[in-house]
Amino acid sequence: MTVIEASIDGVFADFASSATGLIYDYSPVPFSAAPDRFVLPEVIEARGRGELLVEDWCGKALYRADPVQNRAARITRPFYWSYHAGEASEIDCDLIREEVAEITERLLSWQIGRGVTVPIHLPDGGFATLTAFLAATDGAGLLAEFSLAAYRVQDRLDSSLPHMRDRCCLSPRETECLSLTAEGLSSKQIAFELQRSESMVVKHLQSAASKLGARNRSHAVALAVRQGWLG
Repeated sequence: MTVIEASIDGVFADFASSATGLIYDYSPVPFSAAPDRFVLPEVIEARGRGELLVEDWCGKALYRADPVQNRAARITRPFYWSYHAGEASEIDCDLIREEVAEITERLLSWQIGRGVTVPIHLPDGGFATLTAFLAATDGAGLLAEFSLAAYRVQDRLDSSLPHMRDRCCLSPRETECLSLTAEGLSSKQIAFELQRSESMVVKHLQSAASKLGARNRSHAVALAVRQGWLG
């Protein structure tokens, strides 16, 4: 069992009397719902009923549309949320949006339609959330204790998580060439844009791909976006 798995097991055990499920997710880059910047978390650990949503949230990209994740990305305080009509929560104004209907239907059918979430915005740009799914509506009373547990587990996991500081370091020119590639320019067009030789542009792109561990230019662009090199 890894440190991450053991730590999440411990949190779930500590809140077993209140939480029917738990989910922790982490990405070394900030969360963005924008289609050209969205990336799935690199670490996802789910327990209890939380395991029901992982496949759909990742495979169908419902994670990107989830109002809980979108709200967590914009604020720093822990919050109570509910998909039950008539229950006041942090996301009640989001439930009328058409793209949230499928999320609401699924969570209510799985009986994980309310919970508390702790957003964790890390100094190096990483983003994590710890969420407990609740059967009762007394989530507000759990916020302080659960928030403390979330930050404790994040501190414990820090050395085990992939960080931006551990990633390859692209040069400004490599980043620039990748950025122009992402805009659809060819090597020849990039060379013209930067007033450099085409062979030099190719060299920069090859070097960037090698550092990123990419199979080709498209893969290099995708990895550069995922790792936060391209805005």
